[in-house]
Amino acid sequence: YRELSFIDGLTQLYNSRHYYRTIKMEINRAIRYQQPLTILFIDVDNFKQYNDAHGHLEGDKILSHLGNTIKNHMRQADSAYRYGGEEFILVLPMTNSTNGAVVAERIRAEFKKENFSTVPGKTIHMTISVGIAQHRPGEDIKTFTNRADQLMYRAKQNGKDRSCSDAERQ
Repeated sequence: YRELSFIDGLTQLYNSRHYYRTIKMEINRAIRYQQPLTILFIDVDNFKQYNDAHGHLEGDKILSHLGNTIKNHMRQADSAYRYGGEEFILVLPMTNSTNGAVVAERIRAEFKKENFSTVPGKTIHMTISVGIAQHRPGEDIKTFTNRADQLMYRAKQNGKDRSCSDAERQ
């Protein structure tokens, strides 16, 4: 039962409560071994409109599919979380933001291939926006997570269906 309290029922990914337990350990490990640590903050574009038009069951299929897409692009050391609503976080130990952008691009390209239309012969492709942040020395969990979130919002402002990395701004 204890395991279930950390798992999101829809996607079978960890939930945000478990993210905060895990990210602290990952940051400490990255500091101890002087290794980079990057997170991807992923949000489904135009999800509310799709959900309103097609209903929550269809919306749930999108979230479940994104969860599976993320799982399919993870290494054993990585961990994935449904952070809330249509937001997901992928934690990439021993990965800098440049390599994190490669992972983000693979997930983004794979996810947008799926047809979510409920009408035969019609196609609806959904997209994601991704913020990519590498942990900075002395940065606390909240600041690190918020920075990835802000980078994701910048990707949305730049037209959605893209990623925005802190590596681009250095």
